[in-house]
Parts: sequence; structure tokens; C-alpha cells
Amino acid sequence: MQWIMKRSGFRNHLFPPDKLDHWAAHPRAPHASAPPAVARRKAYIIRTDLDGRPVYEVVPKRMGDGPRRGHMLYLHGGAYVRPLVPFVHWPFIVRLASTLERTVTVPIYPLAPEHTYRDVFPFLLRIYDRILARRSADTVMFAGDSAGGSMALALCHALRDAEMVQPSAALLLSPWLDVRISHPDAQAVARLDPALNIEHLREAGRRYAGGAPPDTPLVSPGLGPLTGLPPLTIFTGTHEVLNPDIRAFRRRAAAEGIDMGWHELDRGMHCWMMTPGVHTRAAFDAMRRDYGLPVVSRESREEP
Repeated sequence: MQWIMKRSGFRNHLFPPDKLDHWAAHPRAPHASAPPAVARRKAYIIRTDLDGRPVYEVVPKRMGDGPRRGHMLYLHGGAYVRPLVPFVHWPFIVRLASTLERTVTVPIYPLAPEHTYRDVFPFLLRIYDRILARRSADTVMFAGDSAGGSMALALCHALRDAEMVQPSAALLLSPWLDVRISHPDAQAVARLDPALNIEHLREAGRRYAGGAPPDTPLVSPGLGPLTGLPPLTIFTGTHEVLNPDIRAFRRRAAAEGIDMGWHELDRGMHCWMMTPGVHTRAAFDAMRRDYGLPVVSRESREEP
């Protein structure tokens, strides 16, 4: 898959600067990001709206009528500029919900360049308030992939600064922790990464920051203070350009005496846990172990 993506030039077509300029000049309406039939076959998915934006509630059918382990707020990736991709994100979200035996809220948050981080967090704080009106924080976790993983961590910073209660945990999948992608090793890894163009990422991050310093914790949450955060678990791969900054974040946390769940796949690409294959199955097994759930046998496993 990585070879095919490199040969196709995939990483150069996602959000080049001219596309960002077009979106800024011609603002997009909130994307419906409606779940496809393949996701609805395995989960009950209900749409509500907040401030004119879709918010989806997911209840996996595989959980049946038994007790649920809790709830998850899931934030999709897309470099802050692209909407949820229905045929990529929805099957993964439903599988994640079934794996961790949780219901899930999936908000369709404001995107850059039409919006900045200043628009995103008031919206997400209202979403979290709405979740807490029905559930205790100790039954709620945050999760997200790529920019969504970064946003999940940044939301924890926002909660701490607002003196609001934290969730029980945060699961960060290939998180974009520093919009500058500033680690000295990043340029070498960029040559290996089949999915992400480092310069296009930096420009998308600049638009998302909206003139704020790029080390602002809500923009680059990996650079923010580590106190007052919930337990963190990170998945990353050595062939993603974000990996050097993710490793640096782990080292800083360790130096401050903070342990975290850590799963790094050698030669793993960006968001490898969302792609088909044996590594993905191993990632879901690891997630169950990390959150105190028994690993499901291969014979009884339901694949997406």
C-alpha cells in the first residue's frame, strides 16, 4: 500500500496551498459526512445538530442490550482542513466503538481555512457539556486520529484551563502534536511518508492557527503543559512524518514522570491502525488490553 501511495503522488493532492486558497475564498458549508450503509449495518447512528453542524451518536449493534463500558467523544482527522471521510472514518469508528464497548459522539467540527482553532473549541466544549449532562466524566474518554488526535489532547488543555472535569482517558492515533513539525528528524522521515506532504501540512496548520503563535497549546498541544491531563495512550508509526514530534512528546512526558500507553509500529504509515491487515487487528487487541477488556479470540472476532 505504501509503495502504491508513493507512486501515485497521493500525498500531494490532499490539501495543496491553492486548494486552501480556494476554500478560503469560497467557504464550504458544513459537510454532512453521513455514514454509509456499511456502517449503519453494524451500528445505530442518529444525527442531531448543534449550531447548524451535524453531531452523530453511535450505538454499536454488537453490544446488544448488555451494559456498556462508557462513552467516547471521537474527533476525526483531516489536517484541520478536510471533512470526515465516510468510507474511511465511519467503519473505523464503528469498529472502535464495538471493540471498546462504548457509545460514541462524533461532531462535525468547523474546518480551516474558513475557520480557526478559535471557532473549534467553543463548539467542542458545548459538545462535552452536552455529554456530561447525561453521563459522568469518569465514564467518558476522548479519541481521535491525526489532527483529531491532536484536537482531543488540545481539548484536555482547554478543559484544564477552564477548570472543567477531565475525561477518564484520551486515545491519540497518529496525533499531529506540533503544527510546525519542527523536530530535526522530520525531514528525513518525510521522504518515507506516503500519505503526508510536510509542507502542505505546515501550511494547513498555519491556516488553522489563524495568526496565533504556532506553539499555542490549543494549536500544538504536544507543546503545552502536561499537568492536569487524563491518562494518555498513543499509537504511531515510524514512517509517518509526525512520528519524531510524537516521540519527543513521549520523552518529555517521561522526563516529567508521566507514563503513557505507547504503541509504535516499525515502518507503520500514518494512521496505520485504520488500514486493513494483521497490524490493525493487533492494534485493536492492544486497545482492549489497554482499557482493561479481554482480547476477543480470532474464531469469534467480527471483522469490518
